[in-house]
Amino acid sequence: MFDYQSESGGGGGDRTPIIKFSAQSGDFIAVNRVQVEGKWMSEEQELTLPLRVAMDMADMEVGYMAFQPMPDFRMAKVGEPMPQKPDEVDDQGKPLHKWGFRVRLGNSETGLREISSASKNVYERMKALFSEYEAGKAANPGKVPVVDIVGTERVQQQLNNGQTQTWRVPQWSVTAWVDRPALFDGAPAAPTPPPLDAPAPAPAAPPAANVQDDDIFKL
Repeated sequence: MFDYQSESGGGGGDRTPIIKFSAQSGDFIAVNRVQVEGKWMSEEQELTLPLRVAMDMADMEVGYMAFQPMPDFRMAKVGEPMPQKPDEVDDQGKPLHKWGFRVRLGNSETGLREISSASKNVYERMKALFSEYEAGKAANPGKVPVVDIVGTERVQQQLNNGQTQTWRVPQWSVTAWVDRPALFDGAPAAPTPPPLDAPAPAPAAPPAANVQDDDIFKL
């Protein structure tokens, strides 16, 4: 659902690596782009929760996105004029592009990443997280929020035909603030991060606390 499509023999090493979230399984998957025999391939690595990341919510984008047949993002920063919705439809006449969000995040182990979703339920959770960010940003000038992703939650959605669908949504919250990592502003990152070990559970930080850069990014 959230996969980037690979182009045979094409590029791909210079774009921001992604973290996928599956609203069906609740898995967070880091996707690393590597070259094998001259071709760009994707290597997937499941991330173990809980996961603590810095999130670049000041530059978060919303708008229209499609993942078939190629990734196509028509986005704008939150608060800026929105792009026009594309007219493309699939073979069943349904719009290819759906409303969603895209935001950069990361820590010293994952490096700089990007996550996006066109799931309505996931989008609603991101709206709530963005509200937490807005509530705290005035008291934390020049800083970015630290987000703890502690797990996922099962939600049910009522369909027009009376049936229900079950999805997973992230359980996340802003737990601290950190000086803006240089990684968000173009500093180079390791091309392929090492495998992640399961992080040890950490006591929850107070909502408006500050943490040291080294707690999130060891650059």
